[in-house]
Amino acid sequence: MKAALKVLACLSILVALGAFALSQLELDYRLDAFLPAPADPEQALVVDQISAGPGGRIVLAAVAGGSSDELVAFSRELAERWRQLEDVVRVDNGEFQLDPDTEQRLMQARFLLLPDVDERLTEQALEQALADRVADLALGGRQVEELIRRDPLGMLPELAARLATIDGGEQHDGIWLDADGERALLAVISAWPPFAIAEQTRLVEQLKSSFQDLPDSADFRLTLGGAPVIAVDSADQSRSEAITLSLIGSGFLLLVLSLAWRSPTMVLAGALPLAAGVVAGLLVTALAFDQVHGLTLAFGFTLLGVALDYPIHLFAHAGDRRLAIAARSISRPLLLGAASTLIAYLAIWASTSPGLAQLGAFSAAGLATAALVTLALPSLGIQPPARGPGMVRYWPYLPWLPLLLATLALVALVMQGEQRWSSDLTRLSPVDNQALIDDVELRQAMQTGDVRHMIVIGKPTLDQTLEAAESLVDKLPEAKARGWLAGWNTPTDLLPSPARQAERRAAWPDRAAMAEQLHAADPRFQPEAFQPFLQDLDGLGELGTLGPDSWRGTALELRLDSLLAEDGDRWRALILPVGLTDADALGDWLNELDTSARLVDLRATSEAMVNAYRRDAGFSLSIAMGLIALLLLIRLGSLRLAGSVLLPPLAAILCTAAIMARLDGGLTIVHLVGLLLAGGIGLDFAIFARTMADERRQRARTNRAIGLCCLSSGGVFLILGQSDIGLLRMLGMTVALGILLSWLFAKTCQPPARHL
Repeated sequence: MKAALKVLACLSILVALGAFALSQLELDYRLDAFLPAPADPEQALVVDQISAGPGGRIVLAAVAGGSSDELVAFSRELAERWRQLEDVVRVDNGEFQLDPDTEQRLMQARFLLLPDVDERLTEQALEQALADRVADLALGGRQVEELIRRDPLGMLPELAARLATIDGGEQHDGIWLDADGERALLAVISAWPPFAIAEQTRLVEQLKSSFQDLPDSADFRLTLGGAPVIAVDSADQSRSEAITLSLIGSGFLLLVLSLAWRSPTMVLAGALPLAAGVVAGLLVTALAFDQVHGLTLAFGFTLLGVALDYPIHLFAHAGDRRLAIAARSISRPLLLGAASTLIAYLAIWASTSPGLAQLGAFSAAGLATAALVTLALPSLGIQPPARGPGMVRYWPYLPWLPLLLATLALVALVMQGEQRWSSDLTRLSPVDNQALIDDVELRQAMQTGDVRHMIVIGKPTLDQTLEAAESLVDKLPEAKARGWLAGWNTPTDLLPSPARQAERRAAWPDRAAMAEQLHAADPRFQPEAFQPFLQDLDGLGELGTLGPDSWRGTALELRLDSLLAEDGDRWRALILPVGLTDADALGDWLNELDTSARLVDLRATSEAMVNAYRRDAGFSLSIAMGLIALLLLIRLGSLRLAGSVLLPPLAAILCTAAIMARLDGGLTIVHLVGLLLAGGIGLDFAIFARTMADERRQRARTNRAIGLCCLSSGGVFLILGQSDIGLLRMLGMTVALGILLSWLFAKTCQPPARHL
């Protein structure tokens, strides 16, 4: 009873420490947490576009239900409701709609933003513009009279069209509908980047509640997509998966250990190393990193289920002996296995991926703590119930079988060629696959286009960057005429170079000359009809040169920031091709021009990034495996014995790699981590199977222990492999399969007593 009370007291302290450690953690749910660190500007651009690129703040929305006319009316009502939300910068649904601040800034700057001033001021162009305004008056009456008085040339609607966030779908009465006319489409610009999870969650909830508050909302269905929605769903699912998988895994372990030990005290005592490992992992991770990704906890808690292998070995080898004697007898193989696995975790900690580095730190600290706490359990005075070692079940001694299967697996991997690897960067993002599918479908309906390619321009100064962008934009009509692209979005639409602004400013006539030209173009308008427009033109001389800060606080701030940024000691401008049909031809054409512009293929760059990451990780893991082999050789003192210990886990790694490469669409860095973890656990099996089987009773206890370890650890990772999140599923299935094969190979490589 005293031992049970000590165990409960220790568990209570550890639970309290764990709760405190969790309360101190600042959880992070960034989409790029498990991506490798970029090695060059193009890779940095890829990561930037994934985490907070031009489309990173766009919430896509589709409303289904009702007729086309009903959808149009509901879209207008919903858009107006959403525009009132604090976290919304802008809502586009096909209508020409600007918030007052943005409209006022555009009105002031329109003379400097639109090109071809001379062509706008020809007699024919002025006559056509005023004829269009007469038509607008006929349709809109007094509602549009004020706008026409201030903008008789229709410059503001033209600017709005040029600066539209997306092209949208088909228009019905000025509102975006999908191709079938069955859904109204809207685009919401969030005030927050996608990784600002708390704020994005609030926005998504506000969008949904505003929709539900509309009187006729019951007749319609709302679907949301885009990077902010994916980020919120990913965070919610990460939290849910961490809790659910931890509970299911804990329940599974509790069931297995209860059936194996049949003693509540032993189950609680066996949980002490795990609890201590969790607390240590949390504390070290909190100290080593500013933020911890939510999936690190889902990963880490499951990985630390491996820590239960240590008390399993301890209790299984106790039998009718005192627990302290059993601890001394297993200390050498247990610490050797723990040290070998610790090397593997430290290699993961050295990863350039923040998420994987956190995982390595969490697991390394937890594993080392769990091993030490296991050896300290006898000090609590607990003693497992005496039981016999069980029967010795001899497996056939087939050391050639793992070697043969490993050779076949290696041949299979070689024959798969590059297909054995996966360079898809999205597989390293903690996003539910179905969420990605839904998002792609909604983007296709919205006709948002493909943002895979970007034209990048970099110069030492802002003015040089803008001038280079303008120079290229002046040449792009040639590429358009050749059919390579349909259009482009450029930061110079909002921020022309100072030289271009001065050129346009000088091209506008003075107030008196402009008034005369307008009257001559259409005498039907009274001379004072366009006084607001003429006043704006008169104030052009007082308007300073536009700069990056000119759009702060408006709905256009995000657009400019996403296309123009200071990158270290240089400035970077992005020109986004629209309707790109021949990327190779456009890239070659840009290379032939005497400019600094280059066409960046984000997919190709991301694939190169993943390949380099995999090579670096493979090199690090190879070093880790070499250190493990050296450690085994030093501790075991025999090259033959060290080789026989290494054979089962290495064979299991190769066979698992060949199977997962074939069945899981190629290996990623996550698979490599899983293979390393499975190898570490398998090495533990092999060490005990070879060094703790000298006589019959010891052999029976060892085999019972590694069988129970295989069931508990393999079962936990198999549960992890059922996750809907690709990262968790890949890791779980890889490790579960590796553990099973490691156990089988360790058994077949365990020689009968006469060979020991």
